[in-house]
Parts: sequence; structure tokens; C-alpha cells
Amino acid sequence: MKKLFKIIGIYLCLIVMSECWSPQHYLISDIEFNGATVSERKNEREYNRFTQTNILKNDLVFIITYKTLFNASLDLGLSAKCYAFKRGRVNDNSLLENTYSLKFDHPFKYKNVTINANQNLFEIDKIKSQIEIYDGLYTDKIFEFSQKFKSESLFTSDDYEVTFNCSTSDNRNFEKKIIVKIEN
Repeated sequence: MKKLFKIIGIYLCLIVMSECWSPQHYLISDIEFNGATVSERKNEREYNRFTQTNILKNDLVFIITYKTLFNASLDLGLSAKCYAFKRGRVNDNSLLENTYSLKFDHPFKYKNVTINANQNLFEIDKIKSQIEIYDGLYTDKIFEFSQKFKSESLFTSDDYEVTFNCSTSDNRNFEKKIIVKIEN
């Protein structure tokens, strides 16, 4: 009988330990899209802090935050009792960079060339090369236009409706629109 309790105890311990180390799985179900400014710049760009704003003055930055849903899995509730370990977090789907589309509803000038309204900026090589796309620690995805782009662009004083489109690896499509004012 003691041997049976030892075997059951070892088995339960293994279940708890394996659950503690296995990551929790999530799915990106929606996104938030916002204009932002860099509030604190760090040596490593991933650690930059951003403040959401609809007036883009010094920086031309857009941020994406994922809304995720827990992807159900077998969990006996025993792993919650194991406080010494931190479980990882994994998104089972991802945004596909080749599906990104960023459009302004008013024209603007870049290097004295007029960029038409509703033109996908990611399809213009000279502009795409001026956009850094990276993951952040405090937000999920960052689109940061270079200061060179900002200085060589001339925006009107109108409010711009910015439309962002993308798809995920599991065929979810998102379209988000925001209104921003871009100051030269």
C-alpha cells in the first residue's frame, strides 16, 4: 500500500512539475491600434516606453497591442499550486508582416513627391525602408518611422484617418482606424 501511495505521489508531482514548465497557449483574437510618442528612450529599442496620443509631434510611431484569448488545454488545477515556477506565454497565431497595410486618408509630401491618399505605405520601398517594425516589452508591435522620414515629409494641418490592416497565421483579418494629427 505504501508503494502505491509513493507511485501515485511521484506521478502527481510529475504532473504538477510538467504543467508548471509548459507555457500557456493564447490566440490573438483582436488588436488595438494607436498613435504614440516615445516617452522614454532606452539603449535597446525593445525597452522603449510609449505614450498613446493622437497628436504626433516629435515622433511618428504607431503601436499594436494584442487582445488574446486563452486556448483551452488540459489543466487539472494542480499546476496553480506550484508557485515557485513562472509559466511561459505563447501565442499560437501571429500577425503576418507581409499582410500589413498602413494608409493615410490625405495626401502628404515625402522628398517633394506627393504620396496619394489611401496608398499603402508598406508598398512604397523608399518609405518602407524608413519604418522600423519591432516587438516591444511594454507593447506587442511597434511601427516607428525614422526621424529622417519625419524631417523630409510635409503633412497638412488636417486630421488624418490612419487605417491599418493585417492578417494572422490562422486567417483572421483585422482593420483598425484611428484619427491623428501629424505636426511638422
